[in-house]
Amino acid sequence: MDVRDEVRQIATPLAEEEGYELVDVEQSATGRHRVLRVYLDKPGGISIGDCARFSRRLSDCLDMNQTVPGSYHLEVSSPGLERPIRTLEHVRRFAGQRVTLAIHEARDGRRHFEGILLGPDGDRAGLRLDEGDEHWFDWSEVRSARLVVDPWEGLRSSRGRTAAERRSRGGAR
Repeated sequence: MDVRDEVRQIATPLAEEEGYELVDVEQSATGRHRVLRVYLDKPGGISIGDCARFSRRLSDCLDMNQTVPGSYHLEVSSPGLERPIRTLEHVRRFAGQRVTLAIHEARDGRRHFEGILLGPDGDRAGLRLDEGDEHWFDWSEVRSARLVVDPWEGLRSSRGRTAAERRSRGGAR
């Protein structure tokens, strides 16, 4: 079993006890330095205090069970604005939002797609591209998917409003 899977087995019940969602576990190495990253979320967002408390609990459990051999640095954080989409439950929750999606095997010469997340439909997730085309992927085909933050969205959505509507939304001037 992979170290990430072992960490997931320990971290998942700890996260659930605290009302958190375990979003992902990553492991990376730079030279002799290994980093284990655990991403948590909860309704309303995860705080630095939440991360610190969870980090202490998880670290104690990992050390006690000798889950991660050798030395490592544990990081616990929120998944961020461009959070990964790892499960079909995530697909359901974030349907209608913009995502990037990469697949294992090229389809029509492409492995990377960006568009509006659709679905899920059974074991498949869909994507509506900007051109309007829909592509559906078996979830097992998906190598990675993550939300895309559009910093201009608010500006674009206000274009169609009149000056009076824009003023009333921003308060009296």
